Amino acid sequence: MKKIASLFFVCFLVACSGAKTYEPEEINPDIDVCVVCNMSITAEPYATEIILKDGTVHKFDDIGCMIEWMNKSKEDIAKKYVRDVTNGEWIELEHAVFVYNPNYWTPMNYGVVSFANEKHAKVYMEQEGNGELWTYEQLKKHRWGFEQ
Repeated sequence: MKKIASLFFVCFLVACSGAKTYEPEEINPDIDVCVVCNMSITAEPYATEIILKDGTVHKFDDIGCMIEWMNKSKEDIAKKYVRDVTNGEWIELEHAVFVYNPNYWTPMNYGVVSFANEKHAKVYMEQEGNGELWTYEQLKKHRWGFEQ
């Protein structure tokens, strides 16, 4: 009984602290659509998410759609997530490693793929052939669009 009371008390304290964690939501390919292009999010390893400070989650089918939304939006962003395409792990955008090649397949043909670390990115580049290893800073400087 003491364990249950202690657990309840800890949960109560966490709930009362008001601290939001802003964790990514799982993708449901049956209902989730990209907020930019309105396409179904069926290629889950390429999915990205933005969580606003009010808890609203915006989902995108391609990192290019997410960046396009970020460049136009004035909303208060708490967290930005991408996925490691090798294993589906969610990573904060700022901590990910990226590979770019205009010929890489991505849902909206932006050609940018995200990874949790440089090792995964290099393995992907070896398997796919050409590609450029990018940091978050390089990603921010990229000229987004279909005709690059």
